[in-house]
Amino acid sequence: MSKRLEDFIRENKKDFDRFNAPADLWSKIELQLQNENSPLKKERVVKLSFLLKVAAIVVIMLSITISLWRYQHPQTLISSIDPELAKQQVYYTSLIEVKRSELKRTEKHEPELYKTFASELKKMDLNYQQLKQELPVSPNQEQTVIAMIKNLEVQIQVLNQQLHIIQQISDLKKHGNNDRKII
Repeated sequence: MSKRLEDFIRENKKDFDRFNAPADLWSKIELQLQNENSPLKKERVVKLSFLLKVAAIVVIMLSITISLWRYQHPQTLISSIDPELAKQQVYYTSLIEVKRSELKRTEKHEPELYKTFASELKKMDLNYQQLKQELPVSPNQEQTVIAMIKNLEVQIQVLNQQLHIIQQISDLKKHGNNDRKII
């Protein structure tokens, strides 16, 4: 293939030489190359990956802000109704989370028992969420908040009972294993 190209150039050499390049052609090319490599040109170029990273950060921050606002908005409403009840609500909610995490540990050892306990808690939590949704439009908001607090108290009592039952089952298993070793 290179031989054909060389033959073509030799045969048409006169045609190639017929046209002369302008004298300042190389200086124009150098000037264009300098303009393309100039710092001003590089600053204007924005990479798509950078824009995607910025967009992702904005979306994440917006999502977090909206989630926090939705989570804290009912708290603000309760605080405006009765600050003392709002403190109780925060305390009970955090206590429930701690107890639920303790209960969650039993899922591996007692999956059926955990499933039963979790379904009971889910029913109570749905009732609490319904009260929470009704709170802004409730004619007697203080009574609704009191009902929400009572619901949280009952959830804590149920969780305590469930954890006590799990402890008893655990103790029976330990003592049952010890009794077998003695016999």
